[in-house]
Parts: sequence; C-alpha cells; structure tokens
Amino acid sequence: MSAVIWVVLGVVLIAAEMLLNAFIIIFFGIAAVIVGILLELGMPETNGLPYVVFGVLSVALLVLLRSRFQSWFKGGSSRAERDDDFLGRDAVVESGFDAASPDRGKVTYRGASWDARTTTGPFTRGAYVRITDRDSSTLIVNAVKG
Repeated sequence: MSAVIWVVLGVVLIAAEMLLNAFIIIFFGIAAVIVGILLELGMPETNGLPYVVFGVLSVALLVLLRSRFQSWFKGGSSRAERDDDFLGRDAVVESGFDAASPDRGKVTYRGASWDARTTTGPFTRGAYVRITDRDSSTLIVNAVKG
C-alpha cells in the first residue's frame, strides 16, 4: 500500500471515531497516518514491515495513551462535582425515620421522593434534614443544626 492510502485510511478511521465515539478506533487511525508518513520518508514496504509497524503502533498507542486522551477529550468529573446539587441542601422528611426504622426513610428534595439513610435519626414527618452525602440513589441525611 502506498503512503497516500495509509494516510487516507488513517483519516477515515479518525473520522469514524467521531461518529462512533468508542475511543479506540482513533488510535488505529493515528497509527495508519504515522505509517503513511514513515513510508513517505522512505520506510521499506518489503516483508510486510508497514503492517507490523501499524500493529505495534496501534497497540502501543491504545495501551499507553487511551486513558490520558479519554480524560482530556471526554472530561473527568469528580464525585464532588456530580453531587454539588445535593450536598449541603435541605430536604423534608416524608416517612420513616421513626422508632421502627430510625436510620431509614424517605425525603423530598426538589419535588422528588428519595430513599434516605441517617445515623442521627429518628426524625418526625415534615422535619428538615441536611443532605451530607449520596450513595447512588440514596441520600445520606443528618439533622439540620441551628
């Protein structure tokens, strides 16, 4: 295969990555472009060398750079950023948190009903509690101080 075909193949693979968003194909595309450039610079096409270089480069780029590129392009979000809408906010006790189940109940937050846990119960229905953490779809609440 000529250098131009390798570069075109690489560009097509990179474009396919934009459509599929698997974040794997891009490394094959980059490897193909590099092989095309190496061929243009004089790398021999004998004994399947371009295919070997393509395979080694693809795997190396995938293993070494995927996690770094993924955080750059897709963005990383810490748990604290995801929970900004919850932490430190007040919710209203709907049910539970009574003598029968002092550590579990339901609260209302922003018009929605949530399962909740606490270590500072029991609470009465209608009491305000503070959201201190979140475990999946369960809010962790404590008594509102002051």
